[in-house]
Amino acid sequence: MEFSMKVNLINDDALKVSVIKSGSKYRESPAVVVKPSVELASGENRLGPWLVKVAGDSIDVSVNNMSAALRFSYSNDQIIVRGNLGLNDSVYGLGEKALPLNRKRFRVTMWNTDAYGYRYGSDPLYVSIPFFIITNKNGAIGHFADSTAKVIIDLGAEKENEFTVIVNDYQLDYYIIRGPRLRDVVTRFINLTGKPTLMPKWVLGHQQSRYSYYPQDRVIEVIKAFKEKGLDNTVVYLDIHYMDGYRIFTWNKDRFPNPIDLAKVAHELGVKLVTIVDPYIKVDPNYQVFKEGINGNHLSLDDDGGLSIIQGWPGKSALPDFFNREAREWWASLIERWVKEYGIDGIWLDMNEPAAFDYPNHTVSSKTITHRLDDGSRVPHDFLHNAYALYEAMATYDGLVKAGKRPFILSRAGYAGIQRYAAVWTGDNTSNWEHLRLQLQILLGLSISGVTFIGSDVGGFAKYVPGGGGNMLFTLSPELLVRWYEWAIFFPLLRNHASIGSPDQEPWAFGPRTLELIKNLLRLRARLTPYLYSLMWLSHVNGEPIVRPLIYEYPNDEEVINIDDEFMLGPFMLIAPVLTSGNAREVYLPEGEWVNMWSGEVLSKGFHIIDAPLGKPPVFLRKGSLIPMQEAQGVLGVLTVLGEGEFTVYDDDGESPSPTPSTLSLRISGESINVGNWVNPMPQSPSSILLEVYVNKEPGKVTVNDIEVTKARFAIEPGPPSWYMDKMLYIRVMPGSTVKLN
Repeated sequence: MEFSMKVNLINDDALKVSVIKSGSKYRESPAVVVKPSVELASGENRLGPWLVKVAGDSIDVSVNNMSAALRFSYSNDQIIVRGNLGLNDSVYGLGEKALPLNRKRFRVTMWNTDAYGYRYGSDPLYVSIPFFIITNKNGAIGHFADSTAKVIIDLGAEKENEFTVIVNDYQLDYYIIRGPRLRDVVTRFINLTGKPTLMPKWVLGHQQSRYSYYPQDRVIEVIKAFKEKGLDNTVVYLDIHYMDGYRIFTWNKDRFPNPIDLAKVAHELGVKLVTIVDPYIKVDPNYQVFKEGINGNHLSLDDDGGLSIIQGWPGKSALPDFFNREAREWWASLIERWVKEYGIDGIWLDMNEPAAFDYPNHTVSSKTITHRLDDGSRVPHDFLHNAYALYEAMATYDGLVKAGKRPFILSRAGYAGIQRYAAVWTGDNTSNWEHLRLQLQILLGLSISGVTFIGSDVGGFAKYVPGGGGNMLFTLSPELLVRWYEWAIFFPLLRNHASIGSPDQEPWAFGPRTLELIKNLLRLRARLTPYLYSLMWLSHVNGEPIVRPLIYEYPNDEEVINIDDEFMLGPFMLIAPVLTSGNAREVYLPEGEWVNMWSGEVLSKGFHIIDAPLGKPPVFLRKGSLIPMQEAQGVLGVLTVLGEGEFTVYDDDGESPSPTPSTLSLRISGESINVGNWVNPMPQSPSSILLEVYVNKEPGKVTVNDIEVTKARFAIEPGPPSWYMDKMLYIRVMPGSTVKLN
């Protein structure tokens, strides 16, 4: 054979098949953080839950009632993997794809691309994650084709009973990940590629951006406008116009004469400052960053040893060679200096596919640009392309840590493992109803592909997009903006961002009625902060997605196989956003009982027509829900639906680089609710818990720690004691309490 094949058991969770062209040097992957434990011999191998038969160029795997028969080949400088695809199989994953959630019968390309103004079916996009999950009634099994080169994955589009993976490289690490459930595959894949980083709590607030806010006084004006209008906004972004001639790590002194004061004023007003940083280093012998890059051999070269030059925002530009440690350390030092000197709170990485204006599709594709790896070897860019943003995020993360920050990085591009360092947004979307739904489909795909801190530009970024023989014009209406906020408030990243020359789309841009609707939605978002932050912690600790498609929670429900216009926030909340113009929609509710969050109405499994007036998206709470909510100062609310359930509240100071969390366990069984004691409490840990319980009628008797209580026993200031109103029972307790309703 022209290639060699080695099979290793990583652990009980995953199997690794390494394929490499004979005589080639193996490159370590930046995606995987777990090393193999056992090499398997040719023939039959039984290890733990695995039965693996290795024979020449093929393997047959059985694990947890699922099987995979894979055949490997190498020809024409490509590795090809073929596997079986069943008639009743569904396929999920593949990261950022402008496709339905169930990706069976589609053929996609993994090649990070500047996809400005993309639409449904556009491929590829900015992030490449060659990971997919095959599910059927027997369970689920995952496949990860770990290659940072161009990868084409055909999921039964060409041959109905077969999937193929075509890798444009001389090596491939192919992982098989066991279930038995889809959620098990997802968490095992996240364990394989690294747990999501814990970001500061302030990133859960509303974030405002524009291409671009300037000059300096205008940025302060925007910050103050949010305050004056009673809107919660925790972040303002600076796009490329803050720079001097688009030179990164510089300021335009006319527009931003005193950036240190800008950061100081923003912080005094409770707002963080995030600056965009592109990978372009202007070719300018008088530019300090360029001089450092040249002198330190930190820039990408052509295969003849000369500086590789592309066209970027500054004009002629060089690219940092993030694939070697010295360049990453240099970049980290630039980030550290930038953050420390100017009081910057987070970094926004854009154009990092990497994009270039002088290449087809504005995306670097080159076998003549070479990168120096840590071992000194040089590798053509095309073999490493999809990992460029991952290594950039890695270096940026290190710089923020060295600056004493808990890092917040927002990256446009990425590869498997990007969740260890950065959040991801869906790039240059557009203001139209098609994108309102498409963003949800893309984000749900990312959420079960390892990237858990995600969001899209609320309201749409681009209004003018080339196409159809001219410019396509998209118009943002008040209804569309409110509907966008209605589901965006339930995603980890909530950012309003618009392109240059676009009409205004800040929350107040469409008048008082729209402003009030958005303000109410942002109030709900603020109340959900304890739940969102706890889910971020659980994602960091356990590798669980924050936002989940219904198939994640209900793998045995055939009705949810193709549902991608509803989603779960954590284990308890089902959101069915309105994605077309109108005031109602059909909603599918899986098994069990569900409570309409707005009306308290109890609904059962099945399809329902739900009224959805503007500003009130259909939201349903699962039986057994325990959702921590921010109430008055020092009071933690817990939105509760009687049933069986448990949840752990996580909290910390929100910014320390390596926090130990305070935790509070919540448990409900039938009509008994247990509130644990704080573990590792902080001075600000709430000493009062307000249980907000959905009930059909007022209980005849309420006991706390087996002592019957009356309304007078629980004074709540301001307002009456504990009370029952509109299907809600409010009870104030202390940590360490057990409440029983009769």
